[in-house]
Amino acid sequence: MIGNQIQSGKGASMDENPYYLVYEERYRKVYEAGAERWGHAENDSGLRASLTEWVNLHNLRGKRIVEFACGEGASGVILSQLGCLYRGVDIAPSAVAKAKAALADYPGAQVTLLDMVREQVEGTFDAALDVMGLHMLVVDADRAGYLRNVRSCLRIGAPLLLFRESYRENADDRPVESFQSWLELTGDDYRTPQTRYAGPADAQVEVRIPLVPARAKTEAGYRKELQEAGFTVDRFVPMMADMQIVSSASIYAHKP
Repeated sequence: MIGNQIQSGKGASMDENPYYLVYEERYRKVYEAGAERWGHAENDSGLRASLTEWVNLHNLRGKRIVEFACGEGASGVILSQLGCLYRGVDIAPSAVAKAKAALADYPGAQVTLLDMVREQVEGTFDAALDVMGLHMLVVDADRAGYLRNVRSCLRIGAPLLLFRESYRENADDRPVESFQSWLELTGDDYRTPQTRYAGPADAQVEVRIPLVPARAKTEAGYRKELQEAGFTVDRFVPMMADMQIVSSASIYAHKP
């Protein structure tokens, strides 16, 4: 199913199973190999420090925060421990199940299965978070739809944090009209398995998984994209390389 969709090269607006659903296949393969998780853990010191600073800066304790592309729920655990009312959404059923289990002890937390490009989140929120989510979308229309859905659920003045998004100073910011266009532009191979490692440094599990689509942008590219989506960019912070991603930036913005 997923392999055929990738081969088709169509955009999300034309597919029953969009290209970004390959992340579900990655989660499944990682869990089948015996790893506990693929993404961030709640003890990630950089993630915890950044979220704590962000919550304190915007006085978000006791406020409603929505996380797009919430993955396995690490950010939800941190935000819940900080006293926030958390709502996570993700398109990958395996990640959503893992996140629900991680947040079971936090009554103020909720996780929902949602195609964040095509569907809107119900309710209004005081802040929005995305941890390595936006860069999973490579087609311009999909990214615009995603950011439109983020903005639509936020109150005026609400902050948005895009954490560790793929960033390169020399990234190609030319338009990408379809997934086929992306394949032609990059030549990336999303079918051949590669050896990767999942889990904490002291208990890593070897996994054979293919590359998944991810799109880096320049700082100017991110600023332009967010401004066109109706956000004001407050800070752009290049990040140090870590186990999750080699070259990234965190972008602090708000809905004016």
